[in-house]
Amino acid sequence: MKITQKSCLVLGVLAAMVSYSTSCSSKKVSPPRIASSSPDGGTGTPGTGDGTPGGNPDETDPLKNPKNKVEALSSSFGLLNFRQMTSTYASLTGVNLSTPAVAAEYTKQLGSLPREYGPAQISAAKVSAATKLAAQYCDVLATSPALATKFPGLSLAAAPADSTAFAKTLIDGFYGPESALQGVRATDVATVAATVEALKGLNGTGPAIFMASCAAILASAEFYLY
Repeated sequence: MKITQKSCLVLGVLAAMVSYSTSCSSKKVSPPRIASSSPDGGTGTPGTGDGTPGGNPDETDPLKNPKNKVEALSSSFGLLNFRQMTSTYASLTGVNLSTPAVAAEYTKQLGSLPREYGPAQISAAKVSAATKLAAQYCDVLATSPALATKFPGLSLAAAPADSTAFAKTLIDGFYGPESALQGVRATDVATVAATVEALKGLNGTGPAIFMASCAAILASAEFYLY
């Protein structure tokens, strides 16, 4: 199967949901307390956002200060760099980076893949590159013997009749048993199933729907973040 222009268009639709599993981690991030300057030039106690003295509440409220959001995330999350990402994709799909089609796409996207681990480094270009690379791994997987092993009973002969069952098969195959470190499995299944339905509405074939859904899952926060 080749990634056609229509398939790439399908990926464009999926780009909006590649981070659907951002809630997969159950970690709770405590916002950092940052000292702020008091009116008299000294250092006051950080504001709490509830009107108590000690500086501008907006400066210390992570919901209002983007800098604080990044600092809070940085204490618990990081991005996979390009080496970690390709290793993860290869492990999940059973497709080797040396496969010609994958190697070509990797070389093409390398300049846009993450090199730093900080969450502040994330960008639309990096997510797009990760998704395109994931799509190539999935495209090869669609015709690989590893497909039947990873997703028992899955057929790509036609568009899936049961979108929910199809979505659950993919997520279970990639995520493994549900754990406390992940989000609610039913929520992820429903999100992917809705996407499958949308792709069916675009007259997507079985292989195309698999490739696009697979790419969205691989490039989601479940694997993009650590």
